[in-house]
Amino acid sequence: MDLTKMDAILLNYVSFLCSVWGTEHIYFTHNIKQYKLESLQDSFLEEGISIENIIDKELQRSIKENYTADIPYTILLTADDYTESILTHLSKEYKIDIMITGNKNELQGTGALNQKLVRMLDANVLLVPEKTRNQLKKVLIPTDFSSASANSFEETQILIASSKGEIEALHVYNIPSFFFPYINTEKAIDKTKKQLKEKVQQFKKRYKLTEDIDFKYMDRKEFSVVEAIEEHAEKGDFDIIVVSARGGNKIASLFIGSVTNDLLIRNRRMPLLVIN
Repeated sequence: MDLTKMDAILLNYVSFLCSVWGTEHIYFTHNIKQYKLESLQDSFLEEGISIENIIDKELQRSIKENYTADIPYTILLTADDYTESILTHLSKEYKIDIMITGNKNELQGTGALNQKLVRMLDANVLLVPEKTRNQLKKVLIPTDFSSASANSFEETQILIASSKGEIEALHVYNIPSFFFPYINTEKAIDKTKKQLKEKVQQFKKRYKLTEDIDFKYMDRKEFSVVEAIEEHAEKGDFDIIVVSARGGNKIASLFIGSVTNDLLIRNRRMPLLVIN
C-alpha cells in the first residue's frame, strides 16, 4: 500500500479474491523510505508525534473503509531506502505465495517497482490496474509450449477452482510476409495450424493438462506478440492474463521473459498474474 487512491482499489479487489481463493492470512505492507522518514521528522512533525504512527493510523483507516473480507490480516510497516529489497525480505520471512500490487495508469506511478519485484521475488506477483472487475470467469494464458508456460496452467487451475472460471490458452505465431510471394498463403496457414494442433496435444499430454482447456492460435501479422495478446484479451473480454515470469529460452533466472517484460510495461487494462 502506498497511501494513494490505489489503496482503495487494491483493498476492494483483495476482498473479492478472499471470497474465491483459499487465503489464510494477508499482510498489508507500507515501506517508508528512510531518507524521507528522517527529513520529515526533522522538519515538520511536532515533538512526540512519529511518522510511523501517522502512517499506521492512515493504513488502519483505509483498511477499515475498504477491506470487507473476514480473512485475518497484519500490517507491516517498514523503513528502508529500497522498497523492492524489503518486500523481497518480507516475502521470504512470511512465506508469501502471492504479492498483490497496483498497476497504475492515470494515477502517478512508473511501474518500475513491479518489474523489480517480478525479478527478485520467489512468490507470484499479481498486478491490479485502476479499473478492474471483481470476477475471475475468463482467464487468458499466453503460451509458448515451454515448461515455464505449463507451470502457469497448473497454478491457474488451483486459483480458479472456487470461482469455476474458464481457461483459454493463446499461442501467437507469425509467418513472415516476405515468404508470401513465393508460397501458397492458404496452405502455409493451414500447415501451421495443423502443426500447432499437434503441439497442443503433445503439450497437454506431457504436462497432464485437462482436455477442456481451449487453445487458440493467432497470427500476429504486423503486430508485436504483446499487442496481439492484448487485442485478443480485450476482444475476448477476459478478466485476467496469466503469464510465466521466465520465457522458454532458458535464460538466466535474473531476467524476465521478453513477452512478460513487455506486458509488465504495457498492460494497464486488466489484472496481470506473473507466475514465478
